[in-house]
Amino acid sequence: MTNSVQRLSRVRSAVLCAAVACAVSTPAVAMDVLKVGDMAPEFSVESWLLPSEKGLDVNLTDGKVHVVEFWATWCGPCKFSIPHLTRLQQEWGEDRLQIIGVSNEKLEDVEPWVERNLSQIGYAIAVSAARGVQKKWYKAARLSSIPVAFIVGPAGRIQYIGNPNGEDFEHTLTKVLRGRFDAAKEREAAPMLKDLRAQKDAKNWRQYERIANEIIALDPRVFIDVQMDLFQTRIVDMNRKDEAYAAVNTFVENAIESDPEGIVLFAEHIVSAPEIPDEDRDLELALKSTKQAIEQFDDPRRQAAALKVMAAVHFKRGESDEAVSVARDAYRLAPADAKDDYREQWIEYKRQAKG
Repeated sequence: MTNSVQRLSRVRSAVLCAAVACAVSTPAVAMDVLKVGDMAPEFSVESWLLPSEKGLDVNLTDGKVHVVEFWATWCGPCKFSIPHLTRLQQEWGEDRLQIIGVSNEKLEDVEPWVERNLSQIGYAIAVSAARGVQKKWYKAARLSSIPVAFIVGPAGRIQYIGNPNGEDFEHTLTKVLRGRFDAAKEREAAPMLKDLRAQKDAKNWRQYERIANEIIALDPRVFIDVQMDLFQTRIVDMNRKDEAYAAVNTFVENAIESDPEGIVLFAEHIVSAPEIPDEDRDLELALKSTKQAIEQFDDPRRQAAALKVMAAVHFKRGESDEAVSVARDAYRLAPADAKDDYREQWIEYKRQAKG
């Protein structure tokens, strides 16, 4: 979670943006266009390769977030998405996220390819003929290139359709997983977000602040990244540090029960955002608010994520022993599929503590 704030506030690498989607020959079909905001169609495939031939019992309204990616063994850009999707599946865990790669190639062509690349693939793989899920999803959305991914929210509604290597895919997926994405509100805010960036680039701080507050008022949870950007801009560009932290204190007071995860995100931003000078980081507030938030979590995964932020705060404060102890607790609570990242933090703090 240490780098998640930076991933929310930065665009993805230009290398991913430059990956060209593979063109496929798909004739237009006369039907209603499947689009973002629609309920996801029924999902059924003919054959599973991973996690096993028995496959998965896919229920798109089971409270998980699902990613359905259409790919092919011959598609170059599809290969770029494999490590990316594998990392996301490991980071979020199968209890919150289920990624499924679907090919419409022949099973006898896909199976040996998957076997050769098994060590790189950390999510489910299925094969479906063009008349099956391909028709109901890919063709229904009138798509003409791969890879393409559908993000389906916990209630079964499509939240995103696009290239999994695109700069907005992971940003959207992270917001959906955190319950911070609403396609209708995103569309409503799109012109304001564009204006917000223009006003910031022009250093027109009065207009920037006005527009930011209008966007936040639409839904503070969905637009928490705008709240964090406003907080940071007040410190870094507007020389209004006291006002910035007064707003954070108000947010913490109002969100302690309704949005403890948002409080942890703010604490992480305070301690790790590279743009904020160290002398302007209120580490006491970050530590206090994280401790308050962690008491609201029952889920070990979320407890571990909050402890990881708390360890980072202790380390930034020069409290090496506390940082090591909390990082160890975070590692012990972390789910098996995410332990490597937590172990790395714990080991690094131990190394630093020993000098």
